[in-house]
Amino acid sequence: MQDGTLPTGECQQFYFPLHHPTMPGWFKGMEEIIHERGLWPAEGLLAQCLGFHCPLGKTDCCCWQLLYMQPDFLNQKSLLLELVESCGHLCDFYPKYHCKLNFIEQYWGAAKLHFRVIGCVKTIGEMETKVIECLDDIPLLQIRW
Repeated sequence: MQDGTLPTGECQQFYFPLHHPTMPGWFKGMEEIIHERGLWPAEGLLAQCLGFHCPLGKTDCCCWQLLYMQPDFLNQKSLLLELVESCGHLCDFYPKYHCKLNFIEQYWGAAKLHFRVIGCVKTIGEMETKVIECLDDIPLLQIRW
């Protein structure tokens, strides 16, 4: 993880310094990071809500939610995005599981249609042969569309 930014604007290191007496170079952990930001409540916090299902509208129900709502966490790009951009390329992610943009879904949908058009099969062996045939018959151009 990259260093963060304290509410005062100062840099916040997420790893203990190498001269730390007990944990040199170790990740500080969520509780320590929240303490340093002055956001730790007197009653304490859970590390995360059960199953990462935080109550709607709550920003301080658990350590995970509290940290991930901080401006420096919200503005942090993913490591993959930073790597791609550092090489001078554009990185454009499409929405997760969006069937109209996912080439695998395009391929699978075309193969299923082809399988239905072929008609009924009577045995498992015949079905396996037809499925492979249908998968192989989809033109590359249709997948890339």
